[in-house]
Amino acid sequence: MLIDGTGRRTSAAYDPERIITGYNRPLPEPADAVELVVDATNLAQARLLARTHALRAGLTDDRTADAELVVTELVTNSIDHGGGTGRLRIWIADGHLVYEVHDQGTLTDPLAGRHPVSPGQHRQRGLLLVNHMSDLVRLHTGTGSTTTRVHFQL
Repeated sequence: MLIDGTGRRTSAAYDPERIITGYNRPLPEPADAVELVVDATNLAQARLLARTHALRAGLTDDRTADAELVVTELVTNSIDHGGGTGRLRIWIADGHLVYEVHDQGTLTDPLAGRHPVSPGQHRQRGLLLVNHMSDLVRLHTGTGSTTTRVHFQL
């Protein structure tokens, strides 16, 4: 047993904070990316940009719709929770179409988007959707900064 009934650690090897800190590293900069600063005035432009790049990259119509929805969710989260604006970047690398959204928010739950959501819960489904619809989700967060990077295999 790693934790007892009271939530106390029973093993020195079980150290979730150390694990989270060890993997919460800044993501490498892309070599060449299209970039758009997104706020409430140009959300439709961000969606169109995501869709256009998915189609150009050769994603199927269904996967293009997935990518558009994922990007919409991420930039909307940036507008709502990340200071009113976010930066969308798009590029192709290692056989994947990659979308990245960066904002000034801070995720306090390292498993955000990975928890099950009850049927009656009306909020906090967006990051779960992002994790289910993308082929890979990478995240880096710190005080006043969160970067979410999603990959779609080509």
